[in-house]
Amino acid sequence: MIIYKGQEIKNVTLNMLYDLFRKIGNDSLIVKTTTIGDIFEIDLTETTYPLLHVATSTANYTPHELTYNFQFIVMDLVKKDESNEEDVLSDMLQVVGDIYSELKNSDFNTDYEDFRHTIKIEDNISCEPFTERFDNEVSGWTATISIKVAFDASACVGGTAFA
Repeated sequence: MIIYKGQEIKNVTLNMLYDLFRKIGNDSLIVKTTTIGDIFEIDLTETTYPLLHVATSTANYTPHELTYNFQFIVMDLVKKDESNEEDVLSDMLQVVGDIYSELKNSDFNTDYEDFRHTIKIEDNISCEPFTERFDNEVSGWTATISIKVAFDASACVGGTAFA
């Protein structure tokens, strides 16, 4: 069992991970805005950049683990003449590295007891650059990160979701 806000819970939830991602974005010295969900539902013309956006790709169950796959999209504005595009790509790749380091090494200072040992960040992440994407002049990186959490497949405490 996991202790969350003083209460026992059975499994790490997606919302717990979203809270963690928001905390990482909010604690960043570079990232100005953190969003979660469908990137096309975000008004990128009204966003304060640099932006960290997290999209959930897939979730896979085994009897003892749940693996989440996320896309972390980091981006910043590029000048019309593209004179800062290399700087933006370099800076945003550094942000990806900072996020990865935070996930791998931080104690998180969260509401979860022993949270650091409850999740496992896969050692390898894949990063793909993009330029001039979306409705404005932004460049950055999309990083695919997998996070494994323990999954207790026993019957739910206090009942199940099924009648």
